[in-house]
Amino acid sequence: MTHDAAALGAGLQLPSVLLLWTAVLLRAPSGLRSAAQRGVLLAVATAAAAMTLDLPSVLHEAARRSEANVVAGARNALGVLSAGAVLYFVAQATTDVRRVKTVLVLATGSVLAVLFTLDLTAEPHLRIAVPASGSPSPSLLYWLVLMGTHLGANALCVLMCLRYSATSASRSLTLSLRLFGLGTALVGVYWLGYLLRVTTGARWPLPWLPLLMDLHGVLRALAVLVPTYSVFRRAMSGIATAWRLWPMWNDLVTAVPHVALATPRHRVWEVVWPRIPYHVLAYRRIIETRDAILALTDHGSPPPATPLTGSPPGPEAVPDAAALAAVVKSAREAKLRGLAPTPHTSNCASAGSTDLAGERAFLLRMAKAYRSVPARVDADPAPAAEG
Repeated sequence: MTHDAAALGAGLQLPSVLLLWTAVLLRAPSGLRSAAQRGVLLAVATAAAAMTLDLPSVLHEAARRSEANVVAGARNALGVLSAGAVLYFVAQATTDVRRVKTVLVLATGSVLAVLFTLDLTAEPHLRIAVPASGSPSPSLLYWLVLMGTHLGANALCVLMCLRYSATSASRSLTLSLRLFGLGTALVGVYWLGYLLRVTTGARWPLPWLPLLMDLHGVLRALAVLVPTYSVFRRAMSGIATAWRLWPMWNDLVTAVPHVALATPRHRVWEVVWPRIPYHVLAYRRIIETRDAILALTDHGSPPPATPLTGSPPGPEAVPDAAALAAVVKSAREAKLRGLAPTPHTSNCASAGSTDLAGERAFLLRMAKAYRSVPARVDADPAPAAEG
């Protein structure tokens, strides 16, 4: 089983690194603009850089050029920077962030200085590493300082993620915090495994450690990508709404063009080359469709009312989506033929829902019915007598 874990860890190493870098690149534009996200972005970026320097191809090239110690030292320095960024992320929840930030910069710089000093003053060594057997190099103290830094930062981060994910009102933020906290917990177990190795000589955790590091990378990448997924899902929902409403919307705004804020284009162009964000496009489709329905009301016959469940027909009765689609399609045809409007009391304004989600669902049902219902146009009514 340990052999399988080691093989899985080796196979997952490169994909996890690529996923981390993908998350960093996708989130960099918005993350750099937000002070609250810079700590997380820096933590993920430095972790990705450290894991990149631990790839077999990088280590092989470094060993071939006799620069293995340089790569290992840089990897550990990036790890310390990542731990400092994690602590800065934790410090975002405090009141005096500026003071904590100064302390973190000084503490991170001190740890790096200690590590470089311990490396330079140690006995000559081929690699900075914890071997499967034998003493760690350059020294046990070097690794204890490094592991203690990571374990302390990771423990605080996990506690913060657990605390704030339980009280957050945002589902995406809750998911992001839990994924980041779980990834941080795994990398904490990773360093705990190395701590057991250097203090007790235990070798059994070693085959599992690469897999823990890879899973940590995957979880942190997913945590950073949660907002991107939310934006993507919102955009897909907007595209679907605008696409499905387009045939009915286009028909209606052709009859009453004043309700459209922009000249109608083919729906393919609205998806490929949108003039506004997709969620705004969907909102505009809903509002303009509703305005067109109201504008065409007087050109059609009053829609048949559908009573509310358990209630007799009365003032509360409203037309369903199919009935309203038939009336609006007929009203559009009458308007295009130039038939004079006939003012009447209509319950079209009551159809649908008072909230955006309900209105969207109602209009989508109406758009589906609109495709199949025939347009019936009454004879041109006699004009009203002038008083």
